[in-house]
Amino acid sequence: MKHKRLAAAVLAAALWLTGCGGAAAPAAPAGSGAAAQSTAGTAVQTAQKDRITEQFTLEKTIQRYEWGSAQKLTVHVPQLVCDSPDAAYLNDELAAMYAAEFRQYEDSPEIEPQQDEGSPDTYDTYINWDAYWYGDCVSLVVFRYDGGTDPGYSRGWCFDFATGKQVSVAEMLQRMGLDPDAVQQQMLRGAMQTFDRRMAQGGYYEGLRSGGNLASMRMNTLENNQLDDLCLLLPEQDRLVLRGGCSSPAGSGWRQLDVEIPLQAADPQPQTVLTDTYGSASVQLEGTQGTITLRRTLETAAWDADYGIRLEQDRTYPILGIYNEYIDLCIGELGASFHPVVYLLTKDGVVEYVDVLHCLMFGSALVCQDPIYIANQGVALERSGKEVILHQEDGSVLELAPLTAEWNAQEIPSEAVGAFNDMGDDQFDWMDVESNGSVQMGVQDNSVFYHGYADYLGVVPEGMVLGVWTNETADGAPGITFVAAMKYDLYNETLTLTMLDGQNPFAEGKTQLQMTHCPDN
Repeated sequence: MKHKRLAAAVLAAALWLTGCGGAAAPAAPAGSGAAAQSTAGTAVQTAQKDRITEQFTLEKTIQRYEWGSAQKLTVHVPQLVCDSPDAAYLNDELAAMYAAEFRQYEDSPEIEPQQDEGSPDTYDTYINWDAYWYGDCVSLVVFRYDGGTDPGYSRGWCFDFATGKQVSVAEMLQRMGLDPDAVQQQMLRGAMQTFDRRMAQGGYYEGLRSGGNLASMRMNTLENNQLDDLCLLLPEQDRLVLRGGCSSPAGSGWRQLDVEIPLQAADPQPQTVLTDTYGSASVQLEGTQGTITLRRTLETAAWDADYGIRLEQDRTYPILGIYNEYIDLCIGELGASFHPVVYLLTKDGVVEYVDVLHCLMFGSALVCQDPIYIANQGVALERSGKEVILHQEDGSVLELAPLTAEWNAQEIPSEAVGAFNDMGDDQFDWMDVESNGSVQMGVQDNSVFYHGYADYLGVVPEGMVLGVWTNETADGAPGITFVAAMKYDLYNETLTLTMLDGQNPFAEGKTQLQMTHCPDN
């Protein structure tokens, strides 16, 4: 029986080597170079490795420039052994990204690095790859490091040898029995928690608040951890790791981040439910699902005359943009009138908040603002009179109301600043946003002109959230308010506007609109 099993394994390996197709291999990771070795049989491992070879290899130390530093090149570029169009395209992409710039040095003379004092340093360029297998599917991860203080970066591709097709990370996750949407949320939460923790602990926030840079970095962290941008790693039989990153104020502005995803669902654990009530407002938080309820009372009825906010009846709102794990919450006030603010304390001791009245000025989307990074090392929240204080690890107490007002005054992030137009449906509409929040819009084929202001409210996966409020027009038409998530594509110079609340002023009935950035001149 053992001989028959071995023969079958060898036969399967032979079939694999004849093309892309063949019988499915056991679900197990196997890699090249530094990758983890498969726990499958030797024949299976050999077959897997023979499916991926190297199209370009270069290991030498060269002098790239006459008077420049020596450069140690360690370059290994993989190649899929498959004759499908997808494999050819992927191989060409790998060649263009990692091999093309080094081919000219194949015939360059090898030099010995100089060790004398004052001699130029030797810089390293390191490119290598790992392969992680799941049956006939492979996740190919290429890592590149170019010296210096930056940690290097990875890119990944998934490929199915059984079909000869490139597959997405989401498709790989489905084959593993995982829900891609759930995994996506886990990844975003992990990335945001890491970013917020580093910001609070490192004290970088002071120099980054101007120009909305903090908001931009949080948005970039969300945007660049979408499933299709991640590397999928299977370092062990029962371990799945997704590799992304988070924004950083140092070096290249990006730091690698690995988040482990359980391959098997753990037994559900009871979630701690956090609640608080103050005046006409109450909040409930279970995990990352939170709601705020406002009751129709004399307190909230006064908003109609003061702010034009009319609460017809009791209403419950979901909280948008919460990503951390929380240990405490508390409702307080900001200012003299009833101005509820919900404060959330993360497990890392950092304060986040939802300025309820501020959000309601623009609609019904209640968004969690960026964390007040200076309010860190917290252990508990407490209401003191109308306001909330933070108890810190060293026994000190921090008043949160002044910091909240300061954080609310953040400039509009640079990605949403500028002039943008929409020429769809044979009409010309435009919007101009300044960093101080001033907004101008021309809608209905530029026949109606609005002027108002915008405030930054937080970030959600669809983009950075702006609340927009305008005055009535010169012709007496009523002003408009809306809340939209905005995501700027630097490469295509387009701004994607996703409506969260209110009527799209540029395209009635559409929840999403793409606008083109106008030249600065």
